Amino acid sequence: MSLFSQLQLLPRSFWVLVGATFVNRFGVFVVPFLTLFITANGNTAAQAGYAVAAYSLGGFIAAWIGGWMADRLGRNVTMAVSALAGAVCMMAMSQAVDWRTLAALAFITGAINEAGSPAGAALVQDIVPPEHRVTAYVVQRFAVNLAWSLGPAAAGFLAQYSSFFWLFVVDATTSAVFGVIAWMFLPRGRRTPREHAGWGHAWRSIRANHAFLALFGACVCAAWVFRQTNTTFPLHFERSGLPLDLLGLVLALNGVMICLFEVALANGMRQWPVRWVLGLGYILMGASFLTFLISGSLTAFTLMMVVFTLGEMSAFSRQQAYSASLSPEDMRGRYVGFLSLAWCAGNTASSALGMMLYDHHPEVLWVLNAVLGLVAALLILYTRKTQTHES
Repeated sequence: MSLFSQLQLLPRSFWVLVGATFVNRFGVFVVPFLTLFITANGNTAAQAGYAVAAYSLGGFIAAWIGGWMADRLGRNVTMAVSALAGAVCMMAMSQAVDWRTLAALAFITGAINEAGSPAGAALVQDIVPPEHRVTAYVVQRFAVNLAWSLGPAAAGFLAQYSSFFWLFVVDATTSAVFGVIAWMFLPRGRRTPREHAGWGHAWRSIRANHAFLALFGACVCAAWVFRQTNTTFPLHFERSGLPLDLLGLVLALNGVMICLFEVALANGMRQWPVRWVLGLGYILMGASFLTFLISGSLTAFTLMMVVFTLGEMSAFSRQQAYSASLSPEDMRGRYVGFLSLAWCAGNTASSALGMMLYDHHPEVLWVLNAVLGLVAALLILYTRKTQTHES
């Protein structure tokens, strides 16, 4: 079946979700520049790392609450509440100066903003048949990264020539738009009865699912590596004497490459074993940071982003579908929520410890990223997949 034919089979509600996600992701202006916003207010890099880590720490609460809400209350309700409340929190953050206040607000914002993520992923599993999910996830990533290719470039010019405040305004506005669309136009999806919606049932299932636990460990490592592109990467770029408007363009390269090449890459690797594709992707993501051991030039930053993006395209186009294949239908929200804990753990550690390590031994950090990419690959490749819920 051709790609065009596969796209025609995707349901209308999926395309509504994709469009709303594009609007929301285009406006993710704050996170890539949060460390710069915090240090521009007179705080140190380590203090900025603590504040960014607080945002990730809020995701731990989001994973538990968001996973339960998605299964019990419905997917669209969870996404709408998360997005609308997150917009309010984002504007509150824009008024903070001291890193301790920023850390507290970042924690609350992270807990609220990220609570909608399990619902979004679970809704795709609800409305898209198993045989079309890889295509659906590739399309969704195309929309996200098209937005990412445009958003950071616009954010970089705002940061360079206007004010950081406007980054928060745009971010909050697009979140609010997403919340309204989710509430009015998206389905609730599958709901689990109260007696089966608790975390106890889900935990017993997860504990026996060794392949899913291995994926959890791999995601902790991948999250550490991925977070570095939003923390030490922009800081290293600035300290290398390069202008911020170029930073936005280099960050946008990630989205441009994904938009241009991921669909073709996913189609070309369609017959490859899923776990091998995941492993290759994790290795490339981690190894890309070794470029900084050689040079801090614009060319080095660009090369790093190219290699990193090749790894991201290989891993992330298959990771969600692989995770879905391990998730029972009546626990999708909680499974997604639990897996997001891995990203919370990796993001939190990466934000705080990674920034501290960068301040003292940046070259050690680059090597550590490469090692973690290899560990993630080994976890996936050497754990047998024992449970399947989709083709």
